[in-house]
Amino acid sequence: MTEQMRVKDAMTRRIATIGENSTVQNAAGLMKKWRVGSLIVIRGKNPVGIITESDIIKGVVSRDLSAANVEVKEIMASPLKFLSPEENLNDASRKMITSRIRRMPVISKGEIVGILTHTDIVRVAPSLIDILSERAKMRESEPQLEIGHSVGLCESCNNYSERLTSVDDEWVCEDCNQEKTTE
Repeated sequence: MTEQMRVKDAMTRRIATIGENSTVQNAAGLMKKWRVGSLIVIRGKNPVGIITESDIIKGVVSRDLSAANVEVKEIMASPLKFLSPEENLNDASRKMITSRIRRMPVISKGEIVGILTHTDIVRVAPSLIDILSERAKMRESEPQLEIGHSVGLCESCNNYSERLTSVDDEWVCEDCNQEKTTE
C-alpha cells in the first residue's frame, strides 16, 4: 500500500513559519502556542531554513545564551532540505532517515505546501514503523560512542554500521573509509 502513497497523502498541511530575523525566544513562544516542534524559517516569502526544539537546546540553552538575544538565522538548519508532494512516501522516509532529519518541509513550485514528520508517516503507513524504530534504536546508542564516531547508515554505501567516521563531511563505514583513503 505504501508503494502508491505520496508525500502529499501523509504531510501536515498546517505550516508554522517564522522570519529569519526573529528571536529564538519568539520562536519558542510560537512553537508552544501552535504545539509544534519546528518552524520553517522564511526570508520574505521564501523558505530558507528550519528551526527545531533541538536547535534551540543545542544552539542556545546548552550554551547558556539568552533566547531574546539570539536570532533564528543564527541557529537554524540551512540550506533547507525538502520533499516534493508527489514523491513516493517510502523514498521520502528513506531520505529522512539517511539525512537524519525527523521533519522535512514539502515544497511545490517554490512554495511551502506542508511538512512531513516521522509521526505523519507512522500515522498513514504503519508498515514503516520498523524503519523508524530502527533509527530510534540507533539514536539511543549514539551517546556511548567514541568521540568522532557515530552509528547509522553509511552515506556512501547506505549500509548500517556501528562505527561511522566523518570523512569529507560525510559519515562513512570502515569499508568506505578505506576506499576513500586508498583513492
